[in-house]
Amino acid sequence: MKSDSRIKAIIIDDEDLAREGLNLMISEVSDIEIVAMCSNGVDAVKTINSLKPDVIFLDIKMPIVNGFDVLELLGKEAPAVIFVTAYDEFAVKAFEANALDYLLKPVNPERLRKSIEKLKKHFKTDSSAIENVISVHKKEQTNIERILVRDGSTVHVIPVEDILWLESQDDYVAIKTEKSVFLKLERLGKFEEQLNKQKFKRIHRSYIINLNCLQRIENHRFAILKNGAKLPVSRSGYSRLFETNE
Repeated sequence: MKSDSRIKAIIIDDEDLAREGLNLMISEVSDIEIVAMCSNGVDAVKTINSLKPDVIFLDIKMPIVNGFDVLELLGKEAPAVIFVTAYDEFAVKAFEANALDYLLKPVNPERLRKSIEKLKKHFKTDSSAIENVISVHKKEQTNIERILVRDGSTVHVIPVEDILWLESQDDYVAIKTEKSVFLKLERLGKFEEQLNKQKFKRIHRSYIINLNCLQRIENHRFAILKNGAKLPVSRSGYSRLFETNE
């Protein structure tokens, strides 16, 4: 627990009334200093990187970049976190299973006070518990519509339809679009699970292609894309190209 100054916090919620209401309630039950309020996940990541708060009050359900996405993008740089959510059975069970603190909307002042007392005693959120919750959340995701990549304080939101192919590069995956290449710390197999199997196929242990970008298969061994790229096709990858996914 910090002893030199007041706890600095950021409130992250896409609803104006929810942000203002929580800000007022926190000021009434504690001496926590609210240093910023963010209305979306992209701004939240930038602001957290800039201001380095001690704790964030984090809404889960936000458009484009949700609360779980924010924590994934922050990684080990994430501060202590108190989740704020409308009742979500999945999220609540995950929080309780991993001993993570959360507030249900509408926030109860007494419950908020207890959360802040708990924060002052422990102050640090268990990073492994957060990783567990994010992992469970990812398993629930299929047919994703965008991929998030953090580059310093910049967050790139990549619509999956813009992806030409994904390529495994050691511990990273290179995500190739028409204009750029983005690197994300992830396994290629994770994207194989999450992407729409009607639109994306793993043609090789190192490659997943967007079928909309495929021009032809050459000699059963190479995928020729519409932009001229030539990617290897394995025997099992060739078979996958003709699989149907109900």
